[in-house]
Amino acid sequence: MTKFKCIQLISLLFFSSTVFSSNIHVEKVSDQVHILSGKEYGTNIGLITTENGLTLIDPMPGVGHLLELDNIVKSISNKSIIYILNTHTHSDHTGGNEFFIEQGAKLVESITTSDDLVHIKVKSHSSNDNIYYHKISNTIFVGDVFDTSWHPTFYAGGFQGFNDAIDAIMKLGDEESLIVPGHGAPARKLSLLEFRKNTSEWIMRVRELHQKGWDEDRIMNDAQAKSIVEKFNLGGRSPFLPQEAFKRFVERTISVIEKEKGM
Repeated sequence: MTKFKCIQLISLLFFSSTVFSSNIHVEKVSDQVHILSGKEYGTNIGLITTENGLTLIDPMPGVGHLLELDNIVKSISNKSIIYILNTHTHSDHTGGNEFFIEQGAKLVESITTSDDLVHIKVKSHSSNDNIYYHKISNTIFVGDVFDTSWHPTFYAGGFQGFNDAIDAIMKLGDEESLIVPGHGAPARKLSLLEFRKNTSEWIMRVRELHQKGWDEDRIMNDAQAKSIVEKFNLGGRSPFLPQEAFKRFVERTISVIEKEKGM
């Protein structure tokens, strides 16, 4: 084996080891945007490069992996992180804030000095959901309003808030816009519309059965309800939802239905 081939082999082994030992998956969207996905929490973290510095969206790969996240960011760019944005305030999206604030980053809700980043507020997954649209890369960060790895969680805004949020997202960009969910693989707008359709079917079915007096356990065993839930199982996991999570989904859906009925 030549010295050159030996060096190539060593380099390949080192690269492979780095990839497989990493707890954070890196996807380059464009020269300006990377998506860093923490394997522990599955949170999609946005990294936006500008002339003035870097912006991090939802920096939470897991508390034990914040240093690794920092090192990956530094390997992508030698610029400093100047802003942190959060799609909402839940800890699996905000848990890394303080780590980067201590290094000089500033937590803001929007960047008023940037024409390249559009900020829209909605109420769906939480009472204060933030949508961020990066014009240059045609990328929309939507947080947990949309999830390609789990069932919908529209509990704060109800069905109306969920629909309003989807409408707001659809008005941004174009058909080729890349939508980055809070968790799961990025998708296009057709997938978002399918997510809305399936969510509507789920709510209508649970409402129908709840009005008939069915309890949570009986709804969980309904063939049509189970079939609708499987439509959210894009990764083909088996089982998709543990029984406890499935029951909680039914309970919280009923809670939203009852709340909206009383309005």
